[in-house]
Amino acid sequence: MIRPVLKGIAAAKFMDASRELLAVLGYHSERTLGGQTGRVADFIEQFPAPHPGTASENNFAQQATSAQLIFQVTSDEIEIIAQGQQLLFDADGFDQGLAQSFLFMAVELKGKHYPRSQYISFTREINKRFPAPAVVLFKTA
Repeated sequence: MIRPVLKGIAAAKFMDASRELLAVLGYHSERTLGGQTGRVADFIEQFPAPHPGTASENNFAQQATSAQLIFQVTSDEIEIIAQGQQLLFDADGFDQGLAQSFLFMAVELKGKHYPRSQYISFTREINKRFPAPAVVLFKTA
């Protein structure tokens, strides 16, 4: 079921393909953000970093061709099955910094190949803009 979705990503609009992939993986939410242009400059302006103008922000702006918020998933929407049904975020154990929601982002990049460290830098650049952790799907040229 996932294989056809992955094969179709190259031909589809990345935002639509990202939603479809996440749906196959069991993630869906109506918590979306309207009015997104997809332009990286608009994303940076709408979600400013605590310290704007850094080298990592400039590199992200130069390498990304689009950046969009796919949706936000909250504890009300994520359930897991483990010894019956329980909410993912209703943990009795370790919970320091436990996030109550996740953001899913779609980012298209100009180049074809990036080292792992570059993906890490881009992901950190996105995550420093939000109080909740962001999961980033990347598409290269």
